[in-house]
Amino acid sequence: MIEARRQLLGGPPVVTKTRDVDAEARRWRERRATRAATDVPEPDLAARRGFFRRH
Repeated sequence: MIEARRQLLGGPPVVTKTRDVDAEARRWRERRATRAATDVPEPDLAARRGFFRRH
């Protein structure tokens, strides 16, 4: 990935820093597990009325 960033020939410069893929994946899994543990109910989409519906 670092080599690919050095070879950019056109467009705006890439200014994001490199990241540790394993650490990012671990943090993502932790956030996902936390959200799953909070057990937030899904909205009832069938109860919502459409924008163009007039009944």
